[in-house]
Amino acid sequence: MKDAGEAMAGLARPMQHALNNLIMVMQANMDSVLASLPPDDRASIRLSRAAQATSDLDALLRAFLRLGRPDETPTLDSGRFLDTVRPLLATGIGRPLTVEVPATATTVVARPAVDLALLRAAQGARALPRGTPATLVLDGLVLRMNWAVAPECHGPLLDAGITVVEADAERCTLRLPAGS
Repeated sequence: MKDAGEAMAGLARPMQHALNNLIMVMQANMDSVLASLPPDDRASIRLSRAAQATSDLDALLRAFLRLGRPDETPTLDSGRFLDTVRPLLATGIGRPLTVEVPATATTVVARPAVDLALLRAAQGARALPRGTPATLVLDGLVLRMNWAVAPECHGPLLDAGITVVEADAERCTLRLPAGS
């Protein structure tokens, strides 16, 4: 089993590159056709939806394939980081995820450890009552969630460098590591 995991990890970067090339061709062709159609044309509307789905697919595949890549600790904008991991979180919780970003800050995140820890923490959103949107607010380095994070997720969060600022039965506040 370990050999399969190592083989998958070795394919993550080449797979991401190959998928990027395929998606880029699809997106370029859709954009070209869209430019030749009137905006209110039924075919234009359908093609716009397909282009958006292609963009969403690209973001989800990038987030998923990042999990198999070698460890890295990049310095990046917290909003950009959240944007890259959001599709994975939404898929993991099985419902739409509303993200609000009043402010961003520079963070240094250990990837994929932080991605995986946040994915585990996001599982708490599954317990939200039907009709209650899962909401994640990023204010600089602080992540506020309107769901509880299971205590067994606190250890992996801390191991990934994320501080649990506050947690109760209804919500959780986390802090990403500060960048320089």
